[in-house]
Amino acid sequence: MKTSKASLSIGYGFFMLLVYLMATTSACSDSNKGNPDGSLPDICSDDLDPLCGEQCVSSVDCGQDLYCGPDKTCRADCTQEGDECGQDAICVDHGKCMDTCAGVEINLSLVTPTVMLLIDQSGSMTEDFGGKSRWDAVESSLVDPDSGVVFALQDEVRFGVSLYTSHGGFSGGECPLLRTVEPSLNNADAIKTIINDNEPDGDTPTGESLKAVTDIIKGLPADPDNPGGAMVIVLATDGEPDTCSEPNPQNGQQDSIEGAQYAFENGIGVVILSVGREVSTPHLQDMANAGSGLPIGGAQNAPFYVADDPQTLLDSFDEIIQNARACVFALDGKVEPLSYAKYGKVSLNGQELTYDDPDGWTLVDASTLKLQGAACQTFLDKDDVALSASFPCGALVTD
Repeated sequence: MKTSKASLSIGYGFFMLLVYLMATTSACSDSNKGNPDGSLPDICSDDLDPLCGEQCVSSVDCGQDLYCGPDKTCRADCTQEGDECGQDAICVDHGKCMDTCAGVEINLSLVTPTVMLLIDQSGSMTEDFGGKSRWDAVESSLVDPDSGVVFALQDEVRFGVSLYTSHGGFSGGECPLLRTVEPSLNNADAIKTIINDNEPDGDTPTGESLKAVTDIIKGLPADPDNPGGAMVIVLATDGEPDTCSEPNPQNGQQDSIEGAQYAFENGIGVVILSVGREVSTPHLQDMANAGSGLPIGGAQNAPFYVADDPQTLLDSFDEIIQNARACVFALDGKVEPLSYAKYGKVSLNGQELTYDDPDGWTLVDASTLKLQGAACQTFLDKDDVALSASFPCGALVTD
């Protein structure tokens, strides 16, 4: 089990992200390549590969040792063991000479995560919680203008909120009852208003609410300028779940697990935070696993959070949302073919990172770079971060 600690402190200062990507364009010079006149050597022959000279659309058509040249025929400049490329170029996949020069500077932008806060609005949230009600503790943790995590990170995280309850399940009318502010940047005032304007009242249809909020997130229009951001539902609840068909007793555990699994199947993670200790540990673990795509009752367990007082509640929200901040960056261009990624160099605060390393960097796809493990944590923990990346000429295509 993972519980938040009062000693946890993560700074909220605006980080200065210095991101430079040195990439290739047609402006890269060939003056030091291969032949004395700067032209590329052509070593292609039937003896090297029977596909030499064949028509092609991409280098995939030309096999392992050849690439698709500008004239759309398969060719080769070099072999891995040879020196055909000269001093200022390297022989890369498919027998292609690639300049080691730095090209033009292009943009590498941080991808923004989406965090939907799903807050239990049931009547038990009025109970005492270290000198204030559970509801008031949740409110101050999230939207206190001086210390709340939503105000602190609203320009870096796309926050939304849904308050959920019911008035006797289906017998009382609509179920679940949701009061929602859709996710957006700089959304703290709207979230503060909806929490301020509502009070605890009713039941805890957690499973149905998870499914409904998942559908809300799925229905949001795609942001073409910000693809690939993490999407997370943070479920804050203080009791065992019920259902719309059976608001009493609280027998909604399986429905809640299925709701978390539904969210994960739709690309949305679920993190559960117990406000107090009324939710059983086995159910918290099952929910954590369901929201992370892990088997229920399996050998591997996902973290969940338990808060006993206002400070640990604040720290729990803090840690969950900090962890949701994605170390994912959109490239203003594409690495093509993707195998050329291994020739890139990425440095964080002056230290070169290893490609495809659990604590280094990788490419999620041709236009998305991701920091991993220790590198990601270093990026998240520091307010001033210098991140630089470079690729040899010919590895990255820009518009």
